[in-house]
Amino acid sequence: MRDRSEHLCSSYWDAEATLPPKDKQLTLPILPGAVRAAEAEAFKDEPPVQRTRGEAPLNVKVLVNFAPLHAHGATLQPLDTVALVSILRTIVREPRIGRFSVVAFNLEEQRILYRQRDSERIDFPALGEALHSLNLGTVDLGRLSQKNGETEFLANLIQREIGGADHPDALIFAGPKALLDESVSTESLKEVGEVQYPVFYMNYNLHPDSTPWRDAIGRAVKFFKGYEYSISRPRDLWAAVGEIVSKAAKLKNVRRLAAAPGSE
Repeated sequence: MRDRSEHLCSSYWDAEATLPPKDKQLTLPILPGAVRAAEAEAFKDEPPVQRTRGEAPLNVKVLVNFAPLHAHGATLQPLDTVALVSILRTIVREPRIGRFSVVAFNLEEQRILYRQRDSERIDFPALGEALHSLNLGTVDLGRLSQKNGETEFLANLIQREIGGADHPDALIFAGPKALLDESVSTESLKEVGEVQYPVFYMNYNLHPDSTPWRDAIGRAVKFFKGYEYSISRPRDLWAAVGEIVSKAAKLKNVRRLAAAPGSE
């Protein structure tokens, strides 16, 4: 700093970015000491991943509610989009997962935006293109005439995706809290029948203390004896994906041993 009399005052310091002890196991996107431009395109293709050898890879289905963090927001903010895409990318980068099915939807518009079935990779550019059709902040007259239309849409989605003919090793919901006026009824959930694979919910919530109660998707996941994870920081995401994969792999091995010849 310099004043009018040309008196000079200066100070210098060194800064070092380090991970806290709890985050030491996190995989860093760039090497220490490296500098790289921030990614401008959220939906660029994901590089190939070296999958785990010696065991059958997991097959997962991911249902993502692409919606603003704040309910009924007029736009899907870039921060929200990046957070939801980061959840997908973290799942894709898990070496023990080899097959992916993706359903991108929006509860407010009561619409499936994108679907990809049983693939070795997720087509992120196609997903990004599909999200351009989102038209939040406008009201469709047809939806206004439906009482609890969002709840009905979610019930149909659950019945179709969980109770469908395909049987993944795990089904994962992801997205911000779905705070609906009415949750999916128990009768609708019972129509799905017995689920032979684990169900998970990765709830993107930057401020979990502000909305600590369970939302409509969380209640449905609880009905199926599933697991819910609150994602507020990178550490939460890393830990949740690791636990999801471990639980899914363990249950898959149990089913495989039970089906083996000679097992009782």
